[in-house]
Amino acid sequence: MADKKIEKALYGPSMTEVALGAVLGLLAGVLAAAVYLVFKPVAQVKEMPAADKVQKSMVYYIPGTESNAKSRGWQAKQKQILAGKALSLSLVEDELNAWANTLAAPPPAPKAGAKPDESAKPANDGIFNPGKPNFRIVGDQLQIGGKCLLNWYGLTYEASYMTTGTFTKSGDTVSYSADKVYLGSCPMHLLPALAGPLVNHLIDRVKVPDEVRAAWAKLDSVTIEGGALKLVAQ
Repeated sequence: MADKKIEKALYGPSMTEVALGAVLGLLAGVLAAAVYLVFKPVAQVKEMPAADKVQKSMVYYIPGTESNAKSRGWQAKQKQILAGKALSLSLVEDELNAWANTLAAPPPAPKAGAKPDESAKPANDGIFNPGKPNFRIVGDQLQIGGKCLLNWYGLTYEASYMTTGTFTKSGDTVSYSADKVYLGSCPMHLLPALAGPLVNHLIDRVKVPDEVRAAWAKLDSVTIEGGALKLVAQ
């Protein structure tokens, strides 16, 4: 042991120790930068600013539209989807957002003398707790965004999330596959090992009725065509 101490005093740290220190320093720097960007707010706008006014360090979020006039038929389409029969129909973003609004509907008030429904309480027992999603058609991709309550052992912070992607079929299941994922202003897609699990977790945490999930599982294909989400079931 004494010889090693003398050797280190004479020649300094070994190459292995230097490399390990550099790697740990790099990881600490990446982690600190990621945390900073998660807490950095995004700019919510109705449309992208002119090219000469775009801030390169800013992440811009354009939510999808929610026109009542364009979403009147969404309930009839939902009945078709839930019927479990062959179908081919399209949903514009206004219809998707009209449906999303039902996910945020408050639970009914308990009857006199009835015990409160524990399942109706918001589940903030995880790290990521997404609220109502917002949908927007962007070219041939679907953008899903919204607010997410970050919960770290009782310390909470509301951040935004935004993903953009398409749909792929693996086996008999059609899944949303995101190629861009932002948590706050942090580009999680640059960390592939975290981006995929984060998107899956956010989708799983949204309180979608079981009948809707069952109907989705029966779809054969989901594509973006003509500015709408097209669902096909044989």
